[in-house]
Amino acid sequence: MSTSTQNTELTFNTLPTSFRALTEETFKDSQPSASILPLPDIEDAEAIHVERWLHPDESQKLATFTFEKRHREWLGGRICAKQSLGVFSRRTLSTAIVIPEHTQYTIQSEDSGRPYFASINGLDFIFPELSISHSNDFAAAMSSASPCGIDIQFSAKNLDRVRERFCSEPEGELLEQELDKSSNLSRLTLLWSAKEAVKKMLSPGGIPGFQELHLRRIEQRNDTDMIFTFSRNSETTSIKTAVSMIHDDYAVAICCAEKRPVNDK
Repeated sequence: MSTSTQNTELTFNTLPTSFRALTEETFKDSQPSASILPLPDIEDAEAIHVERWLHPDESQKLATFTFEKRHREWLGGRICAKQSLGVFSRRTLSTAIVIPEHTQYTIQSEDSGRPYFASINGLDFIFPELSISHSNDFAAAMSSASPCGIDIQFSAKNLDRVRERFCSEPEGELLEQELDKSSNLSRLTLLWSAKEAVKKMLSPGGIPGFQELHLRRIEQRNDTDMIFTFSRNSETTSIKTAVSMIHDDYAVAICCAEKRPVNDK
């Protein structure tokens, strides 16, 4: 976690050390770089954060959101995304490459809702892949060298009421068998978050529904971190997702496609 030097500086949460190590091990070619931001932190000095983090086009877009929750989530997601770009670039690019300022590029969305970094004013810079998520009081984003998905999910009680939408009977049995020390709500939160991350990773080729993704295996690394392995309907390809419970009532899931990393050519 970074250290604030001014009241207007944001403090970003990094992934817990053990979970970050797990994601780097599982998706080593993608070099995923995630950032998490408590949304209440942006409220006191929002105007300063908007000026510091958003391109003017994004500032105009933000002004159209009159619903407070949507306004806060959209802003927090963009800030997190730009922070993740900086983290990714410092990890993967040579020091000779200049990372664009936050106000020099925008984050846009495809018709499917999939976000991406968009170059403005002809910037000569290769942007990585991007994924954004938010839930309750947190926003999260991840930059990656390959198509990726990140999801953060609050353990809301309504997940149990809609479990038939995303948790089949065999999946429920596997969760109960392998995660017997976890509560039913925690197990459902982990599954929901993992499937959301997989859907986002697969979105360039069409977003699957929850029922198309089937949990086949759970590999628990410690009390909080694990790998969920999915298949998509009749396909034989396995899709791994790193999942963890963080901040007590939140699950975070990360999924990256198996592709060669972006280089700094």
